[in-house]
Amino acid sequence: MRKSNLKAFTLIELLVVIAIIAILAAILFPVFAQAKSAAKKTQTISNLKQNGLAVIMYVDSNDDTYPQSGYFQPTTTGRFLVSAFDAIFPFTKNKEIYVDTADPEAIRWAQIIGNTTIVPGGPWLSPQKIERAGVAFNFALFEDPGIPNFLGADDPVRTTSVVSDPVGTVMFYSANYTNRGADVKERAKYEADFTRKGGNAFYLRPPVGFNRYNFAGAPRHSGTLVVNFADGSARSVNASANLPGTGRDETTTSPNAINCYNLPFDLNGIPDLVGEPRD
Repeated sequence: MRKSNLKAFTLIELLVVIAIIAILAAILFPVFAQAKSAAKKTQTISNLKQNGLAVIMYVDSNDDTYPQSGYFQPTTTGRFLVSAFDAIFPFTKNKEIYVDTADPEAIRWAQIIGNTTIVPGGPWLSPQKIERAGVAFNFALFEDPGIPNFLGADDPVRTTSVVSDPVGTVMFYSANYTNRGADVKERAKYEADFTRKGGNAFYLRPPVGFNRYNFAGAPRHSGTLVVNFADGSARSVNASANLPGTGRDETTTSPNAINCYNLPFDLNGIPDLVGEPRD
């Protein structure tokens, strides 16, 4: 009988192959993860650009006036909370552009408005049946005149005439909905920085039942937030960046100007007009 010339792998050879595979996996897996993260950020930027264009079309069709952040509309068929999401939906026909692809369930919009206690008599519904979102809107730009500010005055709806810097005025941004908006350490750091920059400490300790961190900015894209501006552009912004722009502090009768935007949590305000942080 002829002897076979075939040889089996030795244990050492097998271990070497396994080690090489493990090294390649350790190198490639982070690369794949980064590529996936980059793709989600690109998609979210694209979504917010569509949001921005929808707002511009809405404004052009409504006497240069921005949609309200929300208002209540009881009808014979239901009780509706009409939000800026609902207002611009006819110009997009796509509910998914309100979602941040890195965290699709960040803001359970239908649940939030259904549980609201601002106006009793619910449950309240979204007219366009908006269920979820991953972005929030600048409450100083998408104003709600039906809810008094801290001085007891009604804030009027905004028009394009009050936006002196469209390139630097935030419209939408990556956000979470939470009762705190940050863990204790991050919140303390933010509050100290906000006060140091001239913010009114009164606003950081509001009356019971009012929480300014409800729609906090969320740097979920490798330490960056995706932000959409009033000129329709969108880009990612580092969580520690300093977006320019100051405005009058509406939490006090003094004419002091404060930063409009205090990243990463507060992206509400209109440069040269109002620096009041909103929730």
